[in-house]
Amino acid sequence: MKITRVYAPVREQVADAIRAEIINGGLKPGQRLIERELCAELDVGRNTLREAYRQLEVEGFITIAPHKGPTVTVLTDDEARQVYEVREALECMAVRLFVERGSDADIDRLRSAVDAVRKAHTSGEVAAMLEVKKDFYDALYAGSGNDILRDQAALLQSRLYRLRARSLSSAGRPDASVTEIERVLDRIIARDAAGAADLWGQHIRRAAGAALGGATNHRTADNVHA
Repeated sequence: MKITRVYAPVREQVADAIRAEIINGGLKPGQRLIERELCAELDVGRNTLREAYRQLEVEGFITIAPHKGPTVTVLTDDEARQVYEVREALECMAVRLFVERGSDADIDRLRSAVDAVRKAHTSGEVAAMLEVKKDFYDALYAGSGNDILRDQAALLQSRLYRLRARSLSSAGRPDASVTEIERVLDRIIARDAAGAADLWGQHIRRAAGAALGGATNHRTADNVHA
C-alpha cells in the first residue's frame, strides 16, 4: 500500500488519506491498521494518527476494539440493508416535511446544494461527492423543521458515510444519482410531497442496490420501480 505524504492541517489530511485507501480498496474490511507503519508512511506522530483514527471511527470507516487496535470496519450485507431501511424511513419523512414546511429560501438553499452535488459528481472524486452531500442534507433537514428527525438521522451518518462511498464507487452510479436527486428537487419545487417522497425512496433503494452489488433482499427488490 502506498499513501501520499500529507501536510497541514495534519489530522484531517491523515484521515483523508486513510479514508481514500479504504474507499479504493487499498485497505480491506477487517484489515488491522499498523500504527508504526502508518506513522512512517505518512510522516506523522502517534498522537496525530490517533486523532485521525477517532474521526474515522465516528464516520464508521474503522473500528477500535479494546486491546486489539483499529481495524477497517466490516459491515455485513444484512447490516447494510437494515441501515438503508432506516435511512429510507427518515429521509422520506424529511422530504415530505420539507415540501410542507420549507420556505422559498429553503428551496433556494436546497437548489444550490443540488448544483454543488452535480458538479462534484462529474469530478469522479468520491471524497468530493461525499463532502457536498453533507451540505445537501443540512439543507434538507433544516427545511424539514424537525430537529428531532435531524438528530435521529445524525446517529445513522457514521454507517451511511461508508455505504455512500461504496455506492458512489459503482460504475455509472454518480451520474444516475444526480439525475435521481434532480427529479426529486423538481417535485419539491412543485410542492408535490407524495411524489417527492416516492422518488426519494426509489433513489435510496437504488443506492442500496449499488452498495450491495445488487444483493438486495426481496423486500427491497420488490419496491424498486422502473
